[in-house]
Amino acid sequence: MDLIEQAAALPTTAGVYMFKDKHGEVLYVGKAINLRSRVKQYVQGHDERFMVRYLVAAAQTVEVFPTPTEKEALILENELIKQHRPRYNTKLRDDKNFLHLRIDPKAASPRFTLVRRIKDDGARYFGPYASATNARRTITFVSRSFPLRTCTDQVLRTRKKPCLLYQMKRCLGPCVDLCTPAEYDETVQDAMLFLAGKDRELVSRLQARMMALADEERFEEAMRHRDVIAAVKSSLESQSVVDVRLGDRDVWALYREGQRGAVTVLPVRAGHMQQPLVFPFEGEIAEDGELLSAFLNTWYQAGDRVPPEVLVPVDTPDHVALQDVLSERRGTKVVLAVPKRGEKVRVLEIAEQAAKARFATTHSAEDRVAHALEALAEIAGLEVPPYRIECYDNSNLLGQDAVASQVVFIEGVPARAEYRRYKIKTVIGADDYASMREILTRRLRRASDEGNFPDLIVVDGGRGQLSAAEDVLRELGLEDQPVIGLSKPRTERKRGERDAVDKIILRGNPDPVILAENHPTLRMLQYIRDEAHRTAIGFHRKTRSKSHLKSALDDLPGVGATRRQALLIHFGSVKALRAAPIEAIAALPGFGPALAQRVWDSLRKDVAED
Repeated sequence: MDLIEQAAALPTTAGVYMFKDKHGEVLYVGKAINLRSRVKQYVQGHDERFMVRYLVAAAQTVEVFPTPTEKEALILENELIKQHRPRYNTKLRDDKNFLHLRIDPKAASPRFTLVRRIKDDGARYFGPYASATNARRTITFVSRSFPLRTCTDQVLRTRKKPCLLYQMKRCLGPCVDLCTPAEYDETVQDAMLFLAGKDRELVSRLQARMMALADEERFEEAMRHRDVIAAVKSSLESQSVVDVRLGDRDVWALYREGQRGAVTVLPVRAGHMQQPLVFPFEGEIAEDGELLSAFLNTWYQAGDRVPPEVLVPVDTPDHVALQDVLSERRGTKVVLAVPKRGEKVRVLEIAEQAAKARFATTHSAEDRVAHALEALAEIAGLEVPPYRIECYDNSNLLGQDAVASQVVFIEGVPARAEYRRYKIKTVIGADDYASMREILTRRLRRASDEGNFPDLIVVDGGRGQLSAAEDVLRELGLEDQPVIGLSKPRTERKRGERDAVDKIILRGNPDPVILAENHPTLRMLQYIRDEAHRTAIGFHRKTRSKSHLKSALDDLPGVGATRRQALLIHFGSVKALRAAPIEAIAALPGFGPALAQRVWDSLRKDVAED
């Protein structure tokens, strides 16, 4: 049956549907109150969204899973999306991309650790943090203000005396019973209150404890509590205050242009705005409400992550079912709402600006690369923008230790795993043209065997290097392989033309192509060329260093491979060996005063000759 016939045979109950291609691969997973009606909208062309036509064209079959309620369909949809990761579904970055602070209050002397996954293990999780820098900055502040242990459980069990952190008052010393379990637990509760944003309760606890310690004339401990109170207040003052009456909630916003855009979640805790988390998307076929529903359903997997209120800019088509699912995961009622006025609308606008700014940043960079590749294709005479670009450069010092590099850019981005480094084997002396011929011959012969040709070759140099590349292409029968050169304007600058820019050299064209200094295509080619140069220079330095080390030790009289190895292991470098006294050399196994004298004389002779 075709898709229309399959859709007509579907039940009219709630459930989940899956579009599959001819190979059985899942293309899209969706939920519906009425399966037959919803699938018909797709296959009969009633859904005019841009990406839907491609989905229907690729689909071969539709499979459904009826459910008793819309709520169960929502849960099943999320599980199937995680299982199959369909091409046309919303792709939310997995939890492992964000760091959380984890602590298990039931553990012995609990400690904070940084983790990327939230597990249902009874521990408390705080976050998420969009960057490792922010996460580690937070844990540093917590460890200084609330001196919990940072050592592992193994160290905790085996330590016999307190560590340096205890001496620095950065740990209470539970490993050697320098605090009571009650004192340690009190500090754990303080730290969790701070991370949960319950600053009023925390400060009240700390102030009461400070006064009690002062009454007991334990002034040093009271001063420490005073300092923690000041640090907590200072940290809170640095956060943007929305309205303390807003309490805890997550504010979601959406910005899109067609099938691409960004979704933002802005956490608000105790009226303080946290760092927004942004999720770019592309090729998305869902409407705004469906898209937000999918994001919320995926993001709020763990109950600890669900706040008591979630604000969204538009209503979701499964509002009641989604609200019930979130409430069930949290364990208490969750309100899913679309604010219409007041402070909540202002926070929603802040979240939307974050999404819009991230979209502009991300796609402006992508668009620049795309435009640069399109212009490069036009300059080089290519029918389509080059997908794989390879660039080559040579490096040697007076003809010694000659090497070359091959860098690869995929869609305008460095593919460093594809980089290759060559040692020149057939060229004697400093001959850049011959070196270019050798490495291109080796690379293109391998490409002929593997069928992995670049879309464009860029050689670092002018007409001479390009001619060397053309010679190789003719010899191998690959005249159709596109190649260009990028030449620095040395002649023009010698004439005093300080504003001269690099020139693009083309085959069969006596005149170079000169672009504006800030042209994105020229910038891209310069980046590729500089990357090839950097790689070649780095490889040459490494090769020369090894060669110099080897030759210096190879010339030592009476020193074979075993003794050379002993010298290197003991002294670490030729420089250290040259600076060593004869007695230190003679003391090594296998060396005596006579051999040590010959080694020392030989090394000193090398220094004099240098």
